Amino acid sequence: MKIAAARPHSGHPQFQLFIGNKSRAAAEGSVFERRNPFDGSIAAAFANGTAEDAEAAIHAARQAFDRGIWSKVPARQRHDVLRRAADLIRSRVEDFVSRMVLESGKPIILARGEAAAAARTFEYYAGLALSDEGSAIAGRVPHAMGLILPEPVGVCAFITPWNFPMLNPACKIAPALAAGCTVVIKPSHLCPGPVAVMAEVLAEAGLPEGVFNLVTSDIERGGVVGQALAGSPLVDKVAFTGSTATGRAVMRAAAGNNKHVALELGGKSANIVFADAPFEAAVATAISAFCFNSGQQCSAGSRLLVQKSIQDRFLEALVAAAGRQVLGDPLQNDTTMGPLVNDEQFDRVSGYVELGDSEGTRIHGGPTGSGLFVAPTIFAGVSNKARIAQEEIFGPVLSVIAFEDEAEAVALANDSDYGLAGGVWSRSIDTALRVAREVRTGKMFVNCYNSAGIDDMPHGGVKDSGIGREFGRQGLEEYQSVKTVQIRLDN
Repeated sequence: MKIAAARPHSGHPQFQLFIGNKSRAAAEGSVFERRNPFDGSIAAAFANGTAEDAEAAIHAARQAFDRGIWSKVPARQRHDVLRRAADLIRSRVEDFVSRMVLESGKPIILARGEAAAAARTFEYYAGLALSDEGSAIAGRVPHAMGLILPEPVGVCAFITPWNFPMLNPACKIAPALAAGCTVVIKPSHLCPGPVAVMAEVLAEAGLPEGVFNLVTSDIERGGVVGQALAGSPLVDKVAFTGSTATGRAVMRAAAGNNKHVALELGGKSANIVFADAPFEAAVATAISAFCFNSGQQCSAGSRLLVQKSIQDRFLEALVAAAGRQVLGDPLQNDTTMGPLVNDEQFDRVSGYVELGDSEGTRIHGGPTGSGLFVAPTIFAGVSNKARIAQEEIFGPVLSVIAFEDEAEAVALANDSDYGLAGGVWSRSIDTALRVAREVRTGKMFVNCYNSAGIDDMPHGGVKDSGIGREFGRQGLEEYQSVKTVQIRLDN
């Protein structure tokens, strides 16, 4: 493990709210600052919105939707705006990247990958805007036919997290706009900058007035703004990504007018390695599965299930691979792991490391004693009932659990309140597919983790990991309702 050198502090920009295609200060005129988690410098200042600002944004979105200035335009027009947005994201990629790095501590190599994925997401949904079709029932009876028509769900409110501060908003905004919806978004106070830049991009791409609206707020006001968005009777759908506890609060607030709800919540995903796995690839990927983005990812493979016959050899290789991670300045290209996002998250992860010392054997890692960095932390000999194996830590902490056979591996994987992701490693396609089908989770990876290189497959969970899907065609359908029309022909 290496820790890279620091860099000098620099100036910081200031961002306002974006409501009705206009940048404006918060109603009360206050601002909040976001500090760089790497060196403590001020990364940016943001307008500190209130419930009053949230209501203004909701009304702007409601008026835009009801006037039909976006929902009723030709699909080609929506396609063209989303394509221009994708091109503008690429042309301003360094603006997005710097916001992610400076505000969240994300390593620059990961930030560039996230920006590229966001551009592709806008491009993908631009295409779906053109290919979206309804269907007809023409031959069921001789005297009638039926139409099944997809329509935009309406005004959508988004509450998005800091760990993927560009891609997570993009995978909500792009399909909503492709479907013809209007949007109000409140990004996390820990990294709102990428969405503020995205507001500029969407305006430049030609989005009409009121179709996209942004409200930023600090941690004290964030809950009030979020509740205003989720509870408003003028909002037709709310989509939230974050903790399971907060997701439940969003659902309760949304119940007032039975609006559509999508929740992408926590995870404690099992990455299962059988004795016949491709060994070197499984070791390398097991590291990235729990260390990617410093472990701050809901689909992290934070439970590593290893077949007993290869456990000792696998752990030895795993520790060696963990030691090759580079912790340091997120602006350096060789940095693989940045700091945790803030003091609160660092204290939370450090607390779980202390707990883990009583629930297993720490064979690598822990807090480094330098800033907010936590090295890849590996616990062996962990029971699946241990808290570090059951509770989402949201940091680079891995619980290694041994299993005897396929049946035990599946049972251990399913013994969790969560069901977001999972992986299985085996050279036997029969074993891999049986396990992939038996594990109760929203997605599974076979001989890979996080991605095999296929973009735009649906993402979402079961159990306490949430409801609804993002990405893919299913991501577009989340922002549509279905109207059926029956036509009698013999009048």
